[in-house]
Amino acid sequence: MLDKFDRSFLKRSILQRSLGLSFLVCAGFCGAAESQYQTFETIEKNLHALATQHADRIHLEVVGKSAGGRKLYLVQIADKASVSPEKRPALFLAANAAGYHNAGSEAALHLIDTLANTQDKKLLALLTSRTLYIAPVVNPDAHNGLFAHPRQLGAGNDSDLDRDLDGLIAEDGADDLDGNGIITQMRMKDASGDMMIDPDDARRMIKADPTKGQRGNYRVYLEGKDDDKDGLYNEDGLGGVHVDKNFPAGFPVADTEAGKWPGIAPETKAIMDAVIAHRNIALAIVYGPANQLLAPPKGYERPTPAGAKPSDEANRPEADDLKVLSKLAESYKKALDTAGLDSKRNARQTGPGSFSNWLYFHFGVPTIELDVWGIPKAKSNSSSSDPSAIASTSTSKDKTKTDNPAQNNTNGDHDKDVMAYVDAYAPSAFTPWKTVTLADGIKAEVGGLDAFVEYAPEMTLLKPAIAVHTEQVLQWASQLAELEIIETKVQSKGDDLYLISVVGAMRGSLPTHSKLATRMKNKLPVRLELKLGKGVTTIAQNRAVVSERLEPGSSLKAEWLVHGAKGSKLDVALWTYQAGQVRRTITLGQEN
Repeated sequence: MLDKFDRSFLKRSILQRSLGLSFLVCAGFCGAAESQYQTFETIEKNLHALATQHADRIHLEVVGKSAGGRKLYLVQIADKASVSPEKRPALFLAANAAGYHNAGSEAALHLIDTLANTQDKKLLALLTSRTLYIAPVVNPDAHNGLFAHPRQLGAGNDSDLDRDLDGLIAEDGADDLDGNGIITQMRMKDASGDMMIDPDDARRMIKADPTKGQRGNYRVYLEGKDDDKDGLYNEDGLGGVHVDKNFPAGFPVADTEAGKWPGIAPETKAIMDAVIAHRNIALAIVYGPANQLLAPPKGYERPTPAGAKPSDEANRPEADDLKVLSKLAESYKKALDTAGLDSKRNARQTGPGSFSNWLYFHFGVPTIELDVWGIPKAKSNSSSSDPSAIASTSTSKDKTKTDNPAQNNTNGDHDKDVMAYVDAYAPSAFTPWKTVTLADGIKAEVGGLDAFVEYAPEMTLLKPAIAVHTEQVLQWASQLAELEIIETKVQSKGDDLYLISVVGAMRGSLPTHSKLATRMKNKLPVRLELKLGKGVTTIAQNRAVVSERLEPGSSLKAEWLVHGAKGSKLDVALWTYQAGQVRRTITLGQEN
């Protein structure tokens, strides 16, 4: 256990590794952002190579297959020690359940690479006392959407999905009408429409606000034509169930993209089974579109079952758990600021049926979703066309429903931040509006933002954020609760009777259990128990005391009256799955 983790060393080590990521296709600026990211096939190849090169430290496990037949990998990282990896406190990290969050996969791979190749004593000590489980690509079918032609942001796996419930599959998807290789937007004039051109920035479409005297005169769609001639545009495209909507916690029943029932997606079922199989997971990190340290999680809405009270529902984070996140957020924000990243930028909440919600509300461990990188706030009193409007080197929104959750957000301020970022760093992400004639003779205009601009920045911008997140994750791994026995006493009471007193406690900055887990009682408590040796009996009925949760600075005490000859031995054990196990042998009649 590392009582005090050397953050300065860790920062230097990780930043050095981030300058030459072995996983990256190219270093620095390479033109189109997608050319700097790894396809799933490249990731798969590199994972196998690492597992072969570092077989003593890395165990690569296939925990299932996606709807499209791609393998789902779980990487276990731990060095050999007296305590087996499955009995140590563990941190679980998953990336890209959303499918379009390729930056999260790159950050997860950087963490794997850092730990696989390190020879530093601090990190090696961490790997003998902790276990890390990393799932770098939870939604591999959608992961390659960044590299498709035409490129279109999507979140669905490769299962068949009838979005419009007409008995046909993917009969009306998006089309690249202007031939630029990117699916953007399409706007059509319509006097009954609810959208209008932004008077402050003619590139953007905004929803008309009648309270401001505005009237809509456009409708906005994904770029494409009416393939099935039903009068609708792109209502049933490619891609199946959205994995990050298919988990049980907050499952959106009415959303066809979430699937018919929770866990119907093979990816969802496989990763839940893999997590449940590792009861030593004490903290979960998800790299996805939300950031729960910049904006505290709010949980999810759900109907109250008949006969139940709203207070009985576990769909809001516990206050004590929010306090833990708040403390972690302090150091996290400082780390972002130090790296020149924006700690005050817009941050999203997790969506219904997300992996993060399941990990916290159902599996019961403290969980943090982090977006790794996000578009920073523009400087105040600056126009969106001014490159200096970007506050630092750190996601866009349209008003029609698409696979991009950001495009369903109506936060106008963030829209302006996006345009300022595009002007300063990614001008090619905006396609000027161009008039096209559809097959039915209708005139429309296509253009707008590449939806990936919010999730796949140039690697020169992403690298500093990746380095910060690797540093933070390893810092949190070192802070996990680890049990210890701090005192044992043996007092002779005569006639071979002895009073055994034991005090157990914990090291670390995080509690042994989430507060929600103690409410749900779905985790075994901390247990301090007596294990009698040969010839030793106990006078007490109860051989163990338990605590639902140990917080930093708290302890657990037990006393037992036992009978045995001088020199007899017995053991005491303090254990829980999330914080490890410690044993102490006591000899009657001797100082211990």
